[in-house]
Amino acid sequence: MKFFSSSWLLWSFLMLGALFAAGNAVLFMAVDGVGGVEFKNRFLESPVFGWGHTMGGALAILIGPVQFIRKIRNGYPIIHRWIGRLYLAAVFTSAAGGLYFVPSSVTGWVSGLGFGVLAVIWIATGYVSYTAIRRGNIERHRYWMIRNYALTFAAATLRIQLPLLIIMGFPFNTAFQIVAWSCWITNIFIVEYYAKKSKSFSYQAVKGELV
Repeated sequence: MKFFSSSWLLWSFLMLGALFAAGNAVLFMAVDGVGGVEFKNRFLESPVFGWGHTMGGALAILIGPVQFIRKIRNGYPIIHRWIGRLYLAAVFTSAAGGLYFVPSSVTGWVSGLGFGVLAVIWIATGYVSYTAIRRGNIERHRYWMIRNYALTFAAATLRIQLPLLIIMGFPFNTAFQIVAWSCWITNIFIVEYYAKKSKSFSYQAVKGELV
């Protein structure tokens, strides 16, 4: 995908962010003393949804960057397709787990709503991308997968923004309520901005489509 593959620096940033977020998620679920007690207890009380949300998100953020490697995408289309199916399965699993925990958000309804909206849009963009490629619309598929991975990468953005807000003096609950929205809105804003500048596909042909 020219939008990303033209810059190995950007790809490396995505991969490092993915490794950081996925590693943090695995440690959170598997190691005692890692992460907030209330968050961990809530996830472990419903292990199917807790592990599904955490591990699904970790898998999605890790394998997503592989799909942006042009040599794999063009040279090994079967591998690209199967990784894409695995990626979307991970996204839907993680989003479903996230929606399950929305009503019982530890830091209140503001953060619960933020993550709930994220989960819904995450599923919707994945669905639009999948139906587009099933219909043979490669350009639309590519664009919506970029949007979808921007939402997946919110897991890394959250882990960058949260400590920064705490360092700035925000109480944890307030900071968490902010990043519940900013972690994914920031990524979407960046993607939309650069998509307009990109010449790798027709932005006008796909912008605003969610049907």
